[in-house]
Order: sequence, then structure tokens, then C-alpha cells
Amino acid sequence: MRCILCNMPLALSHHGICCQCVNNLPKLNKVCQQCCLPHSLFTEICYRCRDNKPKYDKLIAVSDYINPLKKLIHQLKFYHKTEFALALARLMFLAWYQQREADGLMKPDLVTCVPLHHLRYWSRGYNQAELLANPIAKWLGRDFYPHLLYRKQRALDQKTLSLQQRIDNVDTLYFCREDLTNQSVMLIDDIVTTANTINVISQQLKNCGAISVQVICLCRTVL
Repeated sequence: MRCILCNMPLALSHHGICCQCVNNLPKLNKVCQQCCLPHSLFTEICYRCRDNKPKYDKLIAVSDYINPLKKLIHQLKFYHKTEFALALARLMFLAWYQQREADGLMKPDLVTCVPLHHLRYWSRGYNQAELLANPIAKWLGRDFYPHLLYRKQRALDQKTLSLQQRIDNVDTLYFCREDLTNQSVMLIDDIVTTANTINVISQQLKNCGAISVQVICLCRTVL
């Protein structure tokens, strides 16, 4: 097995990406400790989150939406390169673990993922967020609930919409199926842009009793 980025042999084949390439991935510089967007002030929380507090409690990302992760995500989602999922999930878990070591971040009680509409799922054959979330749940030793959330209807493709259209597009899309009283939840997605999807989902989870929501993604970016 070779590294999917540099093609050098791997000492541990299941890692997928060698240590050198992991270390060379573009790093997020100073970011807000809640929304994970660039933040130039000396406070931990940015002005955006102070003025309009997100419904989720913490967002952790591996990198900005640039290569090489941008290319790997594109291949995972649109070219059926599902063999990349384990290596990408490992990057997400490492990012979470580094935050845990630095800030004492608690393990969640359960793990779930952002759902796809069933028509998108049937056309693609899988939900990439589910492929990422499943191994993360195993590494955490927590139960994975891939169908905790569902989408009421099919939405327009977010990539084609303006910021306000994206907000309106997902406002009533997602619903939670379970009683989550006193449960902490980890929510997995591949890319977070406006964060409106995860905000709406986090509100649904808390409406069902969740006490906290951690969001883990591969890439965090803005429009």
C-alpha cells in the first residue's frame, strides 16, 4: 500500500497517508475556537460567534478547502474513491484528538453524520459523511447512528446558491428521530462553508435533548 498523496510505501498501510504528507498538509492558522474561521483578535471567540452564537458548541476542521484535501474530497464524493474514506477519517480523528489534548475536550456519547436526501444517496450509492463517521465512532468507542437525522425534502444544490439562498435552502430540511436527553453528540460532515446546515441540525439535536454538539469536518471555508 502506498500513500495516496506522494505514492511512497506506507509502514502502516491502513493509514492511507504517510506521516510526511500529514505534516505537510496546509494548517489552519489562528481560528475562532467555536466556528473555526480565521480570527485576528486576541479573544478565543470571534465577533461573529459573539454577535450570533452558533447552535453547535465547537467546530474542528483539518484544513481549509484547498488541495490536496479538496482534490481527495472531490474524488471521494464524485468519482467513487471510497477507499480514501478511512485515510480522511483518520485526519479528522487526529484533529479532534489534538483538540482533546490541548483543551480537555470530552468524548461525545454518540456519533452521527449529516444525511443525504435519499435520491442523492441512491444516485451516488453512499453518503460520504457516513463513510467518514463510521471509523471515527469506532476509534472513539462510541455508537454510530447514521440514521439519527433525516431530510424532509430534497433541496437545491448548495454550491449553486448565494449566502442568503443557502440559509433559506436548509432552514426546515433536517429532523432528528430520537430522544437525546443528556446526550453529547459528535456530528460529522466533509465540508463546512456557511455552517447553516450544521447550525440547523445542531438546533434539532438540542431540541431533542442533546446537551452539546461537536462538529468535525475535513475542510472549513467561506464563500
